[in-house]
Amino acid sequence: MTDNLIIYQDGLLSYSETFIKQQAVGLKRWKPTLVGHKYQRRSLDFSMLPSQLLIPENTFFARKWLYLFRRWRNQADPLGVKQLQQLAPRLLHVHFGTSAVDIWPYAKAMGLPMLVTLHGFDISIHRAWWEAGKRGSRKRTYPAQLLAMAQDPQVHFLAVSKAIRQRAINFGIAPEKITISYIGVDADAFTPGTTPLLQRSNRILYVGRLVEKKGANYLLEAFQQVKQQVHDAELIIVGKGPMEERLKQRIAELKLEGVTFTGALSNQQVKAQIDAAKVFCLPSITAVSGDAEGLPISILEAQASGIFVVTSSSGGVGDNLIDQETCFTFPEKDQDKLAAILTELLTHTDKHTGIIDSQRALIQRTFRLDNCCAQLENLYNRYAAAAPIIANKTHDHS
Repeated sequence: MTDNLIIYQDGLLSYSETFIKQQAVGLKRWKPTLVGHKYQRRSLDFSMLPSQLLIPENTFFARKWLYLFRRWRNQADPLGVKQLQQLAPRLLHVHFGTSAVDIWPYAKAMGLPMLVTLHGFDISIHRAWWEAGKRGSRKRTYPAQLLAMAQDPQVHFLAVSKAIRQRAINFGIAPEKITISYIGVDADAFTPGTTPLLQRSNRILYVGRLVEKKGANYLLEAFQQVKQQVHDAELIIVGKGPMEERLKQRIAELKLEGVTFTGALSNQQVKAQIDAAKVFCLPSITAVSGDAEGLPISILEAQASGIFVVTSSSGGVGDNLIDQETCFTFPEKDQDKLAAILTELLTHTDKHTGIIDSQRALIQRTFRLDNCCAQLENLYNRYAAAAPIIANKTHDHS
């Protein structure tokens, strides 16, 4: 039997979702097809993977309107079901709980087991925030839909970190329904650069979307303090987002020199930035909405590449974030503490290089992408085997 798999995400695929592509490409035993509700206008290149929409882009207007009406009412569209049945899938793997509640009616219609990877905002944002419509009126019912979906015996959840698993439990999902499944990092692509750390310029690197929970504004304030001690310090900010103009305005107010915005970059370009930096900094916070980090892949990439990692992210604590062993941590929003750590690492780099070996060893042991993909495929095997008869009958009727 061919192990065909549908990987679903509402929008295919933004630059911040490179991990979805990498995980799909890393599968060996299962054959994935990416399926979404729409293609992103500025998307990743995922042409190496088969992909399609729930209903074709060229569907005539009235038919597409009917599909959208059913989507709004959380109903499966018969044309969409037929499209998916033609793929002969044994399993549906969905990224983000918000996408999962949209595709769940299709999984039920097809009798398919469904794995849902929870990443961060989809399980961290307060229920009241959703229900007040602050993430859009259509998502007001998201918490209730998610908990109803969690009662389906065909649905199981994957958490990208221990913290995300605990947040899912706190949200009301039964512990036995949630398995930790690390996405991992390509440890063969992300290796230490050719320029030794001690020979690099005093460069700090930030990689991430420019949104509240990433905390880039706190890094700017800390960097102002760093510049007073380390005059040649540089800060490179990789990524785009709604806070970009506000950050640039603050730089002008502070008359801060040495800060460069690059916009969104490809994996190869990010690697080049890592190889030119001494320190990777992700000063994450818990947003007003409750939104918080899951397990940032950018931190794994930096750890694998052999540069210092400084973060306030709580998402990977106990996973890949062990203070003074695999990273340097500081309390959320504590820009003075952040400035002190950054200054120490830039001025006394040689005293702390031992941590580089520890974080590389952790990546090799636990977070290699190929090993994580193999473990994921074992989960696919386990949950696909739970309902093979139903899935096959569904395919017979396609």
